[in-house]
Amino acid sequence: MKRTITRLVVGCCLCGTATWAACASDDAGQKPDPASAAATAPPASPPPADPAFAALADKTYQAYLETHPGLGVELGLHAYDGRVPDVSAGAIQRETAQLHELEAEVAAVDAQRLSTIQRVEREVLLSVLRNALFRIEVLRYPQRNPIVYSLSLSEYISRPYAPLADRAQAVIQVANASPTFFAQAQENLDEVMPRTFVNIALLQTKGTVTFVRDDVKLAFADLQDPKLAAKLAAALDTMASTLEQHATFLEQRLAKADDNYALGTETFLGLLKVQNTLDIDLPTLKAVAERDLARNTKAIEAAARRIDKDRPVADVVAEVLANKPAADAVLDEARAQMTELRAHIKDNNIVTIPSDDVAEVKVTPPFLRYNFAFLDGAGPFESTPLPSFYYITPPDPSWPPEKQAAYVPGKTDLLGTSIHEVWPGHFLHMLHKKQVPSKILKSFWNYAMGEGWAHYVEEMMVTTGGYHADDPATQIGMLINALLRNVRFLSAIGLHCEGMTVAASEAMFKARAFQDDGNAQQQAVRGTFDPMYLSYTLGKLMIMKLKGDVRAEQGDAFSAQAFHDRFLSYGAAPVPVIRRAMLGDDAGPAL
Repeated sequence: MKRTITRLVVGCCLCGTATWAACASDDAGQKPDPASAAATAPPASPPPADPAFAALADKTYQAYLETHPGLGVELGLHAYDGRVPDVSAGAIQRETAQLHELEAEVAAVDAQRLSTIQRVEREVLLSVLRNALFRIEVLRYPQRNPIVYSLSLSEYISRPYAPLADRAQAVIQVANASPTFFAQAQENLDEVMPRTFVNIALLQTKGTVTFVRDDVKLAFADLQDPKLAAKLAAALDTMASTLEQHATFLEQRLAKADDNYALGTETFLGLLKVQNTLDIDLPTLKAVAERDLARNTKAIEAAARRIDKDRPVADVVAEVLANKPAADAVLDEARAQMTELRAHIKDNNIVTIPSDDVAEVKVTPPFLRYNFAFLDGAGPFESTPLPSFYYITPPDPSWPPEKQAAYVPGKTDLLGTSIHEVWPGHFLHMLHKKQVPSKILKSFWNYAMGEGWAHYVEEMMVTTGGYHADDPATQIGMLINALLRNVRFLSAIGLHCEGMTVAASEAMFKARAFQDDGNAQQQAVRGTFDPMYLSYTLGKLMIMKLKGDVRAEQGDAFSAQAFHDRFLSYGAAPVPVIRRAMLGDDAGPAL
C-alpha cells in the first residue's frame, strides 16, 4: 500500500517458462471445480484446535495491542481510542522483557499438535514478536529512528464510526498526552542519527502541525457542545505547540546528523528473516533481483518494439506515459477502470469477490495528500458498515499548467495503480481478510505478502488474467511499475550491503526504471530508511513460485481462482508460512 512509507517484503514467470509473455491466458476463463477445490483444501483430518495454544495466542495478541494501541484503532477496535503508548526508557525495557517471554512461550509450542490455522497463527505471532524485538534491540529504532515517534489522529476524522462527540473525546486524550509522548521520544533519541531519518521525521512533524491546526479543527466544526469544543480547541493547540517544539528539536539534531544509514549484510538479512521467515544468502538474493530486472527489461523492450520497432525504447515509453487523462477527468478515468476491472475479475473467475462492497473513488482530503493515489480501507473489526476510499489526489489548480500536466499519471500508469490498490489488489485482499475467522490473521500485515500480492496481480491481470493482454501500451504501463520495484530491490541491497551512495541509487532509478529526476531522488532516499522496500518484488516472486509449484503438484486439477482464494484465506501471513500451509512442511524454498 502506498500509504505505508512512514509507518512501520525460480521461475521467470507464472508458469515457470522462459519468457515473460509465454504465460498468457492460464488464469482467465477457468471455472472452479470440485477437484481443484479439494486439491487446494487443508488436510481432510487436521488436528483439532488446541485450547492451550488458543489461550496463549489470545494473551500474546492482547499484550501486543496494549503496547501498540494505535494498531487497535486502525483495526476498528475502538476500546483503544484515545490511548497513547508509553515510550519512556523504562516502558521500552518492560516491553522488551515481555516480548522475550512471549516469544519463548510461543516458540516452545509443538506445532504438530495444532490445527492447520493455529500453525499459521503461531508462525505469524513469532514473526511479529521477533520483528518487534529486532527493531528494538538490533536496529535500535527507539534511539536511532525519529520516524517511529508519531501520533495519528486521522482515524478519528476519516469515518463516522462513532458520534462526533465521542471521537472528539478520543482526540482530546491523544492531544493532551502528546507533550509527555514527545518528551519521552526526545529523551530516547541519540545525539547523532542518520540524516535521511531526521529529514523524514521533520517533514512528518511539520505536516502534522498543519494537520492539527487546520484539518482536525475543521473536522469537528459541527460539535454541538460548546464546552467540549473549547476543550478540544485547547487540546489541539497544546498538541500543535508540542509538535512545533519537536520540530525545533529535530532541526537541532539535523545539524549533527550523519549518513550512517546502512544496516550491513548481517543485519539486513536478519531483518529479512524475522519479517518473512526467509533464510537466504546475499548472492542468491541479489541474483533473484537481477534476474527479474532482466526479465522485465526484455519484456518492455519487446512491448515498445510492437509499437514502433525503429524508435528508441525510452522514447516509446515516454510516449505511452504521456497519454494522460485531463486533469479534471482523472477521477472519472479511475471510476471507469474500477467498473471494468471488477467485471473482468468476476467474468473470468480470477479470484472470488467475497462481498458486494466497493471502494469509493474520491478526491483525497487535504490532510492525506502525501501520495497521488492510495486505498484507505475501513478496519476489519468495525462493528458498523463503513466505506473504504480509493483516494486520488488531483493537481493543485494553483500550479502552472505544465506542472499540473506533469503531475497527472498516464492512463496505463493509473490503471496499474488501480489494479494494485483496489481490484484485485489491496481492497480485494482486505475483503478476504474480513472473512478470515482468526483475529490474529485478520490483524497483522506482512510487508512482502501484502505488497507482494498487490504487485503480483498487476502482472497477473495483464498476462495470465487476460486483461488487455494484447495491448503493448498496457504492458508498458505494468512493466514501468515492475521495473521501479526491481530497482528498489537492488537499491536496498546496494545501499545497505554494498556501500552504494544515494546518488548512485538515484542514477540507477533513472537508467533502469525510466524515472524522472524527482521520483528517482525520492525513491533513492526512501531506501535509506525503508530497507525492506524490496518487499514488493520479493513477495511477488515468492507468490509466483508458490503458484507454479502448486500447479505442478495438481496438474490438470489446478485452478487459478482456487489458488488465489486459498492464498488469501491466510490473511497477510508471511508467504513462506502460507507456502508451508499449502504444500506441507517439506514445501521447499520460497525463492
